[in-house]
Amino acid sequence: MSAAQPYQITTTNQEVVIKLNRSLIEQEKLEQFLDYLSIKAMQQKSQLSEEAANQLISEIDNTLWEKQKGLFEK
Repeated sequence: MSAAQPYQITTTNQEVVIKLNRSLIEQEKLEQFLDYLSIKAMQQKSQLSEEAANQLISEIDNTLWEKQKGLFEK
């Protein structure tokens, strides 16, 4: 993968393979993004009501804030 191409996407019948230039994003941020994608995929397949989904999102947001708040506190 060249420096001009920060990512590459390849698809097959069963997989989507995404290759990223390491300098594009920190691994922790990438993991958070992938968690988000997983949640969105589950949401599309779920029979949860919008209210239950919003409650779940709130719980996840609170958990993520607890993990990340140290970055913003002095």
